[in-house]
Amino acid sequence: MTVDRLPDSPAARPLAAGIGATQGAVGEVQDVDEPEVGYRAIARLSGHLAAMWCTVYPHADGHVGTDGQLRTVCLSRAREVEWALRLFQCQLSGCVSAVGRPRAAGLIMLTQRLDSYRSAEQVLVTWLEDQLPAEGRARLARKYRRALIHAPTRPHPRCQRTGPLRHVAFWLHGRWDRLLDTMDSRPGVGDGFPMPLANGGPAPAADQGQAVRDTTGDR
Repeated sequence: MTVDRLPDSPAARPLAAGIGATQGAVGEVQDVDEPEVGYRAIARLSGHLAAMWCTVYPHADGHVGTDGQLRTVCLSRAREVEWALRLFQCQLSGCVSAVGRPRAAGLIMLTQRLDSYRSAEQVLVTWLEDQLPAEGRARLARKYRRALIHAPTRPHPRCQRTGPLRHVAFWLHGRWDRLLDTMDSRPGVGDGFPMPLANGGPAPAADQGQAVRDTTGDR
């Protein structure tokens, strides 16, 4: 066994490595103090959550962990995160529904819900990669990466997350959100957002990744 293929190395766990790079690019949401930074964090987190329920969760359907079915737990906690993101988005945009709600309290709630979600997500991803052969892990990481490039950039807590309609919802929200980002001059995911490679190597920024076609494909 070579050093770069140890069980917990990025090459051996490409999906976990890609998710780690995505979360690392978000930063600490509790430290957000500028609207542009806040909108960028919302876009990155929304895209990650959508990419997970569209491409990753279906592979864990039926597996039961300590808190119940992992997929069900992750879906429930992800929805809670998206409601917190929706509140944060309303506070940034000055929506009347968020008037009187302190932003600091909202960010604390978002941080707590993110921590709860990520703990469940980590269990699901670790279990899933343990079940898949190396080729299957790499294929799933590629699907996650491609989904992340086209994912929605705004929270949609009421969105369909299961069944065949999830793909339609993903596509429609992704297209519509990016149109709204252009109209509202919102930063989207912003420069420097990683599109992690399946082999765990260096990755281009999101804006570059959108311009480059994935030539590997699923075999």
